[in-house]
Amino acid sequence: MLYSIDRANNVNRKFVWIGERLAKVFYNLEYDLAKAGLEISSEKYLTAAFFSALVYGIAIFFFLYGLFFLRDAEITAQNSVLAFAIGFAFFIVFFLIQKIYPGIMAKKYAAGIDQSLIYALKSMLVQVSSGLNLFETMVNISRANYGTVSKEFEDVVQDISSGESEPRALEKLALKTKSEYLKRTSWQIITALRSGASLEGALKSVIQTLTAQQLRAIKNYAAELNMWILVYLLFAAAIPTLGITFLVILSAMSGASIGQEHIILMAVGAFVMQIVLIGFVKTRIPKVFL
Repeated sequence: MLYSIDRANNVNRKFVWIGERLAKVFYNLEYDLAKAGLEISSEKYLTAAFFSALVYGIAIFFFLYGLFFLRDAEITAQNSVLAFAIGFAFFIVFFLIQKIYPGIMAKKYAAGIDQSLIYALKSMLVQVSSGLNLFETMVNISRANYGTVSKEFEDVVQDISSGESEPRALEKLALKTKSEYLKRTSWQIITALRSGASLEGALKSVIQTLTAQQLRAIKNYAAELNMWILVYLLFAAAIPTLGITFLVILSAMSGASIGQEHIILMAVGAFVMQIVLIGFVKTRIPKVFL
């Protein structure tokens, strides 16, 4: 986006009505902004995203308009409509990209939480077992080097220090975070606090549950990977080889010739398919941190 968060927060009030109209359509953006840690209202963010995408669309329009003019040496209605259509399409694409960007940031933020959560919980378990209460434990976690987990617990500590109860502060954390693991951890601790159960037992249960889930995710991925290896070999070796053989036989029977361009086209297609499969398999790797 062409606007920083600070500049977007200071957007002119005369244009905020655009964001207010868009916020009624993209009503879930407010939650994505909060979960991504971006301190801006959805109305101002959408207003800044609208004008940012508009600048991109206008720039693409004039660029293509200039290219068409250099090619034809005249201004035609067809070129104007085509340049406008492409510019408008880029405006829509850039606006949608900037709209989903907070959601992507929230998922990355959640991945950062998952990376350190088990280590932080094990530290909490050791501290609780040694006699510290929950608040002192969360203070120590917030001051430790557990990345985004420390930042999340720092917010909880600030809420408790400002007068909120521990269950209420943890409930806000559970509703705010996009990390499923931290969400389950928060609700487990809240349940233990409200029922008077052992906090040490609750932490042990959470650690065991998270560890079991991540081990299960690894096993599921290993089983799934066997299928994708088979698909990869099929598209990388079997189909190109059989395809070329089939074309050779077909050409011998029908009299059609197979040129060098056909071989190159099949090789390029197989290469592109391999890249797509490798990228897809990479996205399937489970985010586990044991």
